[in-house]
Formats: sequence, structure tokens, C-alpha cells
Amino acid sequence: MQAASPRPPRGPRTWLDRAADGCRRLQTWLMVACLVVMVVLLFGNVTLRYVFNSGINVSDEMSRLAFVWLIFLGSVLALRDHQHIGVTMLVARFGPGARKASHIGCQLLTLWVLWLMAEGSWKQTVIGLDTRLPVTGLPMAVFDAAVLYAAVAMGVLTLVDLARVLAGGAPPLDASPEDPLV
Repeated sequence: MQAASPRPPRGPRTWLDRAADGCRRLQTWLMVACLVVMVVLLFGNVTLRYVFNSGINVSDEMSRLAFVWLIFLGSVLALRDHQHIGVTMLVARFGPGARKASHIGCQLLTLWVLWLMAEGSWKQTVIGLDTRLPVTGLPMAVFDAAVLYAAVAMGVLTLVDLARVLAGGAPPLDASPEDPLV
């Protein structure tokens, strides 16, 4: 898998570009923090169990929480870089107009699915506020909030991409190393 390279500068950077890059760095550091929490808690718990016959009570719940947030933070970053799986076999054969129309249609469907995801996760988050995890006592809503965050963040990214394409920008060929029209 190829690492996503930073986008080349296209003239002066706007405040929106700088804000997007700041959000990307923050999400990347949050993902690093989630990984560190998981490694430290799980390794520490295993070591304590085998060496000292004790353990960290909250390690399972906190590791699970960090893993859930890691997945959804990563999915937002993957959407921003167009790294989600895409089947471009058919779209790659389209001309520029048909490619643009299919991209707009796909983005509208994506927005609908993200709306459903946000609506469902909001309901689950509200329900989870009253349910507590057994060891840490945290509300179950901390898990559902990860889904809500991802749905909203991906919705914003999709809207920005849709606005860019509607304003005349070229649609990206998602998950495709080659573009036959270039």
C-alpha cells in the first residue's frame, strides 16, 4: 500500500487549506495516541498478569474504546485522501462528462448514507448516555460518538468535494493508480 503524499501546492494557501491540514495533523496524532494507549495497556496488562499475578482492570475497556476511535479517525483520513476501495473499471472508460455525472451521483448517494449513519449514531449516542461501562463507568455513548464524529466529518468532506466538482473541478479517480484521460 502506497503512503498518501501531501498535495502539491496550487498557488496561495487559503485559511481553509490550513485548517484542513491542521485537522489532518490533529487526527493523525489522535490515532497515534489511540495506538499508544492500546499498546501500553495491553502489554502492561499481559506483563502484570504473567509476572506479578495482577492486572490493569480498565485495560480491556480502554483498549476497545481506543480501537473504535482509531478505526473511525482512520476512515475519515482515508476519505480525505480518496483511499477507500473504489471499483473504477467502468468509470475509467467514461468520458469527462459522464465521469463527472457519475461522481456527482456517487457523492449524493454517499451523503445519503452518511446522513443515515449520523442519524442512527446520534440516536445511539443519546441512548448510550444512560448506560455505563462496567469497569470504567464511562457512558456507552463514547463508542457511538466515534461513529457520529466520522459521519459528520465525512459528510463535510463529501460536501466540499461535491462543491469543488460542481464548480468545475475534475472528479478524482478514487483508488486508481492510473487515469486513462490524462
